[in-house]
Amino acid sequence: MDIADTRIDPVLVPEGSRARVLNGPKGNEYRDLPAITTPDGRVISRWVPSDAERQAILAGEDIFLTVCTFGQRLQPVMVTVGPIDWTQPDPAHA
Repeated sequence: MDIADTRIDPVLVPEGSRARVLNGPKGNEYRDLPAITTPDGRVISRWVPSDAERQAILAGEDIFLTVCTFGQRLQPVMVTVGPIDWTQPDPAHA
């Protein structure tokens, strides 16, 4: 799965949101993550499944989310299909 362009319809993100490239310390093993950060602390990234991944999903494969917490508390995460209205206080219920 490839990281997609972070240009997201501005109507869908809270005012004051900004495009950023998130990454860890220089020289680490992680790739840069283009994302939108919102004033209320959300980080929104967009991913594009490959054709093979789309076929696997169509065939019934599940989507897995792996979060590396390194022994720290798990932060809330959300996976959606397509954009949602992130201006809502609880976008899962928008």
